[in-house]
Amino acid sequence: MGYTFGLATNPVLKKAAEPVLQRAVEQFAQTGEPARGFDQFLYRAGTWKNPRRVIVKAECNRLGTNLRFIVTDRLGAGVVPQAAYEDYAERGESENRNKELKTELLGDRLSCHRFLANYFRFMLHAAALNLLIRLRRVVADPPSLTAAEDHSGDGVPVVDPTVPVEALRGDERRRYHRYRRQRDPLGQGHIATWRMMLIKVACEVIQSTRRILIRVPAHWPFLPWFCRVCRGIDDLARRVPVLS
Repeated sequence: MGYTFGLATNPVLKKAAEPVLQRAVEQFAQTGEPARGFDQFLYRAGTWKNPRRVIVKAECNRLGTNLRFIVTDRLGAGVVPQAAYEDYAERGESENRNKELKTELLGDRLSCHRFLANYFRFMLHAAALNLLIRLRRVVADPPSLTAAEDHSGDGVPVVDPTVPVEALRGDERRRYHRYRRQRDPLGQGHIATWRMMLIKVACEVIQSTRRILIRVPAHWPFLPWFCRVCRGIDDLARRVPVLS
């Protein structure tokens, strides 16, 4: 099992991180811009059986200095410690899925005194979350990356458009995600966004012998998004083979 977890600061770790922290301090003194650096070393706490690899992030800005440590056994962490640390920093995105299940889909409403009833209710909440995740993938339309001097298209200008989105850093990363939330609200939208744009709408249901017709208001402001979801589901149904 691979692992990456945070490590509390202590005098031994601070001493090992002094070189990289000093480089960050010198860079900030020269440029006046926030600076940070990464380094790695082997460390063994008194209760550990074996030494483990520690990644340190050192920052320096107008507020002072800051040190953060993580322990990991990720392959390549000793070569590219920055990538290992930034992957750890992305853990908040996975925590957002827990928040969606518990807060937005009310997955913690297990008020029945019977275990099986609560178990079944929780399975329904989990199924709803999986359906939401699948629908997000169906309708997702992330913007592309373009060269920094190209402002004519529908993409996000960056210094190097050949790098993957996951490799974007700083202002470029924030600009990309901000633009995506504006252009693709359903592709990354939480259940509250889907509920507001697609579920909370007055409609007329007409049932006949052969079909069920749902009539929505012609002036519904989110009608284009509803049609986009329908087209995405239809395209997916055409690509998935039917099992006989």
